[in-house]
Amino acid sequence: MSKRLLNVAIIGLFSIGVVSALVILYNYLESPHLISRDQAFEFALEYNGINRTQFVNETADMKLLQTTNNGMALVLDDKTLKNEMGAVQQPEYSTVGEYVWQVSLIKKLDEYNSHEWNYFIDASNGTLIYSHNNGVEYPRSLNHTGTP
Repeated sequence: MSKRLLNVAIIGLFSIGVVSALVILYNYLESPHLISRDQAFEFALEYNGINRTQFVNETADMKLLQTTNNGMALVLDDKTLKNEMGAVQQPEYSTVGEYVWQVSLIKKLDEYNSHEWNYFIDASNGTLIYSHNNGVEYPRSLNHTGTP
């Protein structure tokens, strides 16, 4: 009787392991694979032509966005991908459902003035979608679009 009970327990545990593995695989395949906050920051610096040591004592503001079909983009928590209950204008040249890092690099020129560069980076591969620099707009076709 105990040998039969042992076999049932082994089969039950094996079944739980298989089901768990399938759930993990499903979650892995269904969840988006996005570049990290640090990678997006590094890409923005690269697109700006500077490195981390040149960006000392400056400000970087970053938001992960998910575009919607109504011209708005949801602001997401980059760790959980949950909506932070905020929305912003959808970046130009982005498509519906796309995940986009909005990176703003701000360099103070003096007490009252600063220079700001805004980069919209495809969060799935690091490609620059769109950038904006002090009123001058550079669409995707004019910028570096290769995957870094």
